[in-house]
Amino acid sequence: MKHTGWKAGLLALALCLMLLTGACAAAEDVDLSALSDAQLTALYDRAAAEIVSRGIRRTATLPKGTYIAGEDLPAGRYVFTCLATGDDWGNVTVYSERGSGKQLLWEVVAAPEDGEEPETFMVTLNEGDALRSGVPFSLTVYTGALFR
Repeated sequence: MKHTGWKAGLLALALCLMLLTGACAAAEDVDLSALSDAQLTALYDRAAAEIVSRGIRRTATLPKGTYIAGEDLPAGRYVFTCLATGDDWGNVTVYSERGSGKQLLWEVVAAPEDGEEPETFMVTLNEGDALRSGVPFSLTVYTGALFR
């Protein structure tokens, strides 16, 4: 019997490449219009959660208000940036149990003075935590040290 291991390996590699190419093309050709509103929203939530869990650096700009991790935004680690302007200032808090539990974070933030960078800090949001911000802000998925 002849040794044909390299041929089998080459054939397997070619087969894998064909499958991967087909999978990538299939992902681009997904007909999202065929999904119901509930299915599309669920897919969007799953994609957002996967982006956070992989640490893909993305930023969301949000108005002041209350946001529940796992409902309004994915649970995860973020860099909070205060987007207050003029004389604006406010409190930023995180509470467990949808806002009725233990206070996990409390910061006072204000608009930057001329020439200053906006205030930033780390925030970790676990499933069900409530983030309350009295100023507009951005959340950037934490991907490690931020060098400027």
